[in-house]
Amino acid sequence: MMKNITGITNINTLLNTMKMQNLWEMKKQDPERARIEKEQKQKQISQKISDIRTKLKFGKKLSDKELRLLREHAPELYKKAEAVQQERKNFKEALKNCKTKDDVQRLFSQKMEFSMSIAKQDQEMAEYLTSALQDEHTHFTKTDNYKNMKWETELTTEKTEKVSKNKKSIKTSSVEEIYQSVLKRAEQITAEYDVSEDGTICQKEKNTSAMEQKTDTTTTSSTTFKQAYDNYQAISEITETKSNIRKKV
Repeated sequence: MMKNITGITNINTLLNTMKMQNLWEMKKQDPERARIEKEQKQKQISQKISDIRTKLKFGKKLSDKELRLLREHAPELYKKAEAVQQERKNFKEALKNCKTKDDVQRLFSQKMEFSMSIAKQDQEMAEYLTSALQDEHTHFTKTDNYKNMKWETELTTEKTEKVSKNKKSIKTSSVEEIYQSVLKRAEQITAEYDVSEDGTICQKEKNTSAMEQKTDTTTTSSTTFKQAYDNYQAISEITETKSNIRKKV
């Protein structure tokens, strides 16, 4: 059985070899046909290279197959395409490190300046590079990463508003503490003194012993009156200030 299989394989190989030889003989006998086939193949390759140039002009990425074709049939164009692909890759990685939209625009501007500098030596290369960078930039601005970024002016405004809010909170808290302190002192004065109808301030009676003996304390104190009046004024001012602050906040 194995001998039969081996025999069949050998026969097929022999037939294929004879077929190739016959084709070769036919081509040698018909050089015009061989020339036409070669020209057609060359036209196909030229068309593919032309299509690749168009892709480069529009900033599109090339496949591995297209790069191999250039390397074999258009080595100079291959060098330019390879350089553009590498620069595009570097730009893409650099965009990932940007923190704000301003960073993205600054980086893009730097790359455009670099392309313009190349144009002085190689206009075609500059055209390919500019298109590739623009295409990569456009693609990045459509990503969520870019959309979640903010402009530097937005960050500055948010920071300013946050600081202003904290200052208002601290100021309001301080006034509240002063207000409560003065109010407490006023309550203490009210508990310690009486004001008669004619405006005389007298200290209230206090217990001096366990037998609840009382001492008449009707002596008027101008100093005590001034202190009470000052506290009254302070309460009024603090109340008004607190009201104004609450309105602004």
